[in-house]
Amino acid sequence: MFRMKNSKPADNRIFSVGDLLEATGGELVKGDPEGRFSGVSIDSRTVKDNDIFIAINGERFDGHNFAAEAIEKGAACVIVAKDKAVTLGSRVPCNLISVKDTTESLASLAYYHRKRFDIPVICISGSNGKTTTKEILTGLLSAKYNVLKNEGNQNNAIGLSLNLLNLKATHQIAVLELGTNHFGEIKELTRIASPNVAIITNIGPAHLEFFQDAKGVLKEKWQLIEELSPPCIAILNADDTLLREKMFCQPHDADINIFTFGIKENADFRASSIRCLGRKTHFNIKNKPIVLNTISRVNVYNALAAYAASRIFSIDAFDIIEKFKNMKFPKARFEVKKINGINVIDDAYNANPASFSWALESLKNIRSRGRKIVVMGDMLELGREKETLHRDIGALLSASKVDMIVAVGSLSHIASEAAVKRGFDIKQVYKCLSNKEAKKIISDIARANDTVLLKGSRAMKLEEIFD
Repeated sequence: MFRMKNSKPADNRIFSVGDLLEATGGELVKGDPEGRFSGVSIDSRTVKDNDIFIAINGERFDGHNFAAEAIEKGAACVIVAKDKAVTLGSRVPCNLISVKDTTESLASLAYYHRKRFDIPVICISGSNGKTTTKEILTGLLSAKYNVLKNEGNQNNAIGLSLNLLNLKATHQIAVLELGTNHFGEIKELTRIASPNVAIITNIGPAHLEFFQDAKGVLKEKWQLIEELSPPCIAILNADDTLLREKMFCQPHDADINIFTFGIKENADFRASSIRCLGRKTHFNIKNKPIVLNTISRVNVYNALAAYAASRIFSIDAFDIIEKFKNMKFPKARFEVKKINGINVIDDAYNANPASFSWALESLKNIRSRGRKIVVMGDMLELGREKETLHRDIGALLSASKVDMIVAVGSLSHIASEAAVKRGFDIKQVYKCLSNKEAKKIISDIARANDTVLLKGSRAMKLEEIFD
C-alpha cells in the first residue's frame, strides 16, 4: 500500500518574481523585484487580476499579440520570448520577464509548482483507454481523497502544465493522463509531472507516422516507467504481448514495483466470468462481483487498471464496487444513444486498429432487433502501414456480424473493399467522402431498431452525422 503524506504549502498558488526567475531562467526586464502573483494564464480572455500571462506561440495564435489585452484584463506579470516584439498598451504591467522559450517556461513553472507538493502523482498512458481510465480512477479515489485531474484530454505539455498549476494545498493526490505522438514527449511530460505511479493501459499501432510500429510505441511509452519517482509503482496490462515481454523477458530497473491486470493471463488483478447483460457488463475480481454501466468489453481493462490503483491507495473494495455501479463513462466512448428510434453507438472520439477491433467485438455481442450498421471513418496517423491496417479492419468487418458498411474517407474505402474481397455483400457497402454524404445515406437506409456504430479518428468528426 502507498503511504500517504500531508503537504500543506501555506501560499501554494502564489509566485514571487524570484520564483518565476528561478523556475524559468528568465530575466526581469522591468517591474517590481518584490512582486507576487496569484495565477497563471496563457489565454488573454481568461486572465484575472494579478495573474501571470505567459505568451505562448501556438499553431493558430501567437500569445505575444495579446499581451496588451491580457494587461488590460488585469495581468500583473507578462512572460515573453526574448526574440519577440510585444506591444504592452497604455497600462504598463508591474513586471515584464523575458525567457528563451515561453512554452518551455510554462512547463518549467509547472514542474516548479508540482515539487512544492509531497503528494502522490499517478500518470496514465497507453494507446487506448487513457481518458476513460483516468475518469474511472478519479471517481474511485474521490471516495477518500481530494483529487486533481487534467480536464478532458489535455495531455500534451501545455495542457499538463496548466493542470499542474491548478494544484492546491487541499489536493491529496493527482491523476493525469499523458499523450504522445513523437519520440521524447513522454519523457518530457514525465519530467514535468514527476509521477510516483504509472499506468500503461496497452500498446497498439497508433501515431505510426512517428513511431513506425508498435515496438516504437512501446519504446516511447516505457519512458514513463523508467522516469518514475519513488516508490516507483507500475500498473501494467498483463494481456498486452509487448508489455508482458517487457515486464518478464527484458531487463528493467529492479526498483520498479510492478502490479498487473488482465483477463486472459495470470495477473494481480484479473477479471473473470465476463458477460454483457442489457447495457451493463458484469465480471468478478477476486470473487467480488463488479457491474459497469457499459457494453464495451474493453472497459473491463480500464476498470481493472483503476481498481488496481485504487486498492494500492487503500480504497475499500466495497466502496469501489458501489462506485462502479453508478459510474458514467466519458462521452463518445462506446456511448449508446437512442435517436429517432435508432440505437446509435457513438465511439467516434478516436480510432486506431486496436480500438476498432474492440469496438467490432463489442458490437458483435450486442443483441439488436434490427440491422447492425458500421459507419467507419478513416484511422489517421498510421504512417506507411495505413493501407495495410485498413485492409486488416476490412477483414474484421467481413467476419463480424455486420449488415451494412458506410465508409467515410478514402482509407475507409480501402477497408470496405477488403471486406468485399473477403465475401461481404457489395450491395451493402456505401462509400462517401464527407459526413454530409454519410448523413444522407444513413437517413435513407437506417430504420427503427437498427444499431449504428460510429467509429473513426477524431479529425473525422463522425458525430456530425447524427447532429
